[in-house]
Amino acid sequence: MDANFKKQFGRRIKELRKLSDLSQEKLAEIAGLSTKTISYIENGKNTVSFNKIPILANALNVPVYKLFISYDFENDTKALDKLLKTANSKEIKVIEKIVQNVLSLKN
Repeated sequence: MDANFKKQFGRRIKELRKLSDLSQEKLAEIAGLSTKTISYIENGKNTVSFNKIPILANALNVPVYKLFISYDFENDTKALDKLLKTANSKEIKVIEKIVQNVLSLKN
């Protein structure tokens, strides 16, 4: 996994944790992870396994896609179009998997 992506993902987790007024300890407890794991994720030092993504989203009380998007695309469709148009094939595959996972949670 790209180191830059891990750092951005970690920053987003930290941002959502703070918005939820949770400490790392409390988030770890809710998610069933260690505090050390949460710290490593937030600092971009740890890769999150695919099956942990919905657990983190649940613990933060947000939809899965919000873990990956810090910009409010709901109110700026041009930005979302730009993101999709500039994504490389690897990024498109990741986006497809995320969308499939989110849609499967609705069933």
